[in-house]
Amino acid sequence: MIVVFLGLTLFLSAFLLFCVQPMVAKMALPFLGGSASVWATCVLFFQSTLLIGYIYAHAVARRLRLKTQLFVHAGAMALVFAFLPISFAGAGGEAPVMGPTAWLLWRLVLAAGIPFLVVSASAPLVQNWLARTNLESRRDPYVLYAASNAGSLLALVIYPLAVEPWMGARAQSLSWVAGYGLLVVMIVISAFLAWRRSDPHSQLAEMPSEDNEEGLPAAVGWWSRAYWLGAAFVPAALMLAVTNQISMDVASVPFLWILPLAVYLVTFILAFSKPRERSQRSARFIGDLAPVMLLVLLPIIPITGPDRAVVNWLLAAGHLTVLFVGAYLCHTALAVHRPHPRDLTAFYLWIALGGALGGLFVALIAPWVFTTVLEYPLLVAALPFFRILREDQTWNWKDWAWPVAFLGAALAVQNLPDPWYRYSLTAVLAGISLLRRRRLRFALAFGAILAAYTHSTWELTEGSERLTVARNFFGAKKVLFDRTRQMRKLLHGDTVHGYESVDPALAGEPLSYYHREGPVGDVMRAIGRREDQRVGVVGLGTGSMAAYAGPNRQVTFFDVDPQVVGIARNYFTFLERCGSQCAVVLGDGRLSIGKAPDGTFDVLMLDAFNSDSIPAHLVSREAIKVYLKKLKSNGMIMFHVSSRYLNIARLVAAGVSDAHLIAYVRSDGDEGPTGKLASTYIVVARDVDALEKLPVTRGWAPLPAETKMAPWTDDYSNMLGLIAWPGAWDRSEGSAGSDLVY
Repeated sequence: MIVVFLGLTLFLSAFLLFCVQPMVAKMALPFLGGSASVWATCVLFFQSTLLIGYIYAHAVARRLRLKTQLFVHAGAMALVFAFLPISFAGAGGEAPVMGPTAWLLWRLVLAAGIPFLVVSASAPLVQNWLARTNLESRRDPYVLYAASNAGSLLALVIYPLAVEPWMGARAQSLSWVAGYGLLVVMIVISAFLAWRRSDPHSQLAEMPSEDNEEGLPAAVGWWSRAYWLGAAFVPAALMLAVTNQISMDVASVPFLWILPLAVYLVTFILAFSKPRERSQRSARFIGDLAPVMLLVLLPIIPITGPDRAVVNWLLAAGHLTVLFVGAYLCHTALAVHRPHPRDLTAFYLWIALGGALGGLFVALIAPWVFTTVLEYPLLVAALPFFRILREDQTWNWKDWAWPVAFLGAALAVQNLPDPWYRYSLTAVLAGISLLRRRRLRFALAFGAILAAYTHSTWELTEGSERLTVARNFFGAKKVLFDRTRQMRKLLHGDTVHGYESVDPALAGEPLSYYHREGPVGDVMRAIGRREDQRVGVVGLGTGSMAAYAGPNRQVTFFDVDPQVVGIARNYFTFLERCGSQCAVVLGDGRLSIGKAPDGTFDVLMLDAFNSDSIPAHLVSREAIKVYLKKLKSNGMIMFHVSSRYLNIARLVAAGVSDAHLIAYVRSDGDEGPTGKLASTYIVVARDVDALEKLPVTRGWAPLPAETKMAPWTDDYSNMLGLIAWPGAWDRSEGSAGSDLVY
């Protein structure tokens, strides 16, 4: 029963840890938009804080007797109440666009650093207490790690399904305080139970030799520590790399960010829930299976930007499968190489260090070094090195010769026309499978082929000439030249953010979602007779809206990403042609608009849903109040609600109904030859007269009232309720659904 209670204590501890992660990330999103880098940076913070917590646990376990540990840790847990409830609101202020990562990390420290640190130390401490008892389970306390990860997994499943849809951030934080209070009680009871069953005068490091009956080494060497570090680093980094990949292919939303983390935790549970002997069998099984799975899945690893939403979802499932195979491979290797319980806290410390370094690599180093998500194939290439085979192997010259031969074959077939290239690549992959019995030979050959294939795939899948690629905290961007259509286009992830034709007759004309014959053109014509017009646009893109500026119309763009501003000025001509009639304000759109004088704008256009994500603070009840205050009495708000995966129209309808505003909607079809892409816009005003002629313009219809969905606020949002299921997915190139779905 004692072991069961200790397991329940760790279950609750991990549950609280993994409830606080999406909760705090959700609190941070309004300050930094919908970028997946917000989640990656939050994960980096939590992994780093976990490392500090494990250092604390290791020091306490090594230097203090059990009774002293109880008082020290009880005092630390009592101190946490001074930092509760957790709130990001105290951070205040506007996030800097030139250094958002450092700003976010510091704000996370202020908001959740101490509570997360103290709770994170519970897992190694409680397992260490079990190892100090006279119970039979002391010989393998690592099984409690499975209970801990089960609590983490339950939190990740419950959060988007049962917590986020029903509770705002403030209520979540207060509920977390109640759960933490229960954890304090359970920790104290756990320490008391362990103390009663232990010898208070013994030290774990002085365990008698019969406790080492499994033949484990008497001391942990640096090779073991390096192995633990690497086997923790690769899956932790891979989890974030897969998150970035899915965010580009599908959508940058918290619901999807949780899926890779859940897969990562499942592999931890599977790896550490077994005794050592069964872990060895599992490691050998996955060591045999992994080469086949990696070769089968290799073709999808570098692919980004398909033009069909269903294909993107299938690719996301494939990326999650890669993560499962890779993380399980590494975590079973960790389980096999786990040390004697006297080194338990050191083991977890090195695992935490590997996780923190993995987060550092993906969140900070990779965006600075790579212009695309190149860290993903690099990490996949490292996976075969962690295979555990059935027999020990020594290196020989063939381990180097065969990979070189296959690399030469892969480079040779790159020049073949498609589909002969794919046929030849399949033959090369089949050949590599013959090397799977040799760890080093297969790992080097697999890495070489993956590198060659990654290089060639970008050219094949994009079908256009790359003019530039860029990447920062706010995501990956690229400018392509489509020779068929004679147009330059900007992609953020796999979402098109505007076209510009190089045809002199069409140069400077608004295309894609901003076409003169589309919804935007209707609105600009409707306000054409007004004097001294002011148009505000949240989201710069290529700057297409600048084409609507004129002597009587000033257009001001608001964008949080400095790279987008540079791309718009250097690769597109809209801003240059607009001249003094256009201005660009770098910063968060809502905060920047809030600084404008009241009654400034004729039209405010919300077009900042980058790569199908939703910056929740731009469509909240409070945001709509800010916009209305900055509009003229006859002003309008335009929401660009096009999305392949999320029903943003329904969200806007809920906000419109809540504010008792008038709204009309138009869904426009795709007309590829003219450069027009499918789009859906909603126009909102205080009364119907402010909409000018839109109500009688062809294609516009009253927006249906939304009574079933609660409007979002700065405290509450429910991303899961917005998912547009397969019937609503559009099949047009990089564009959004053209049908309003309810």
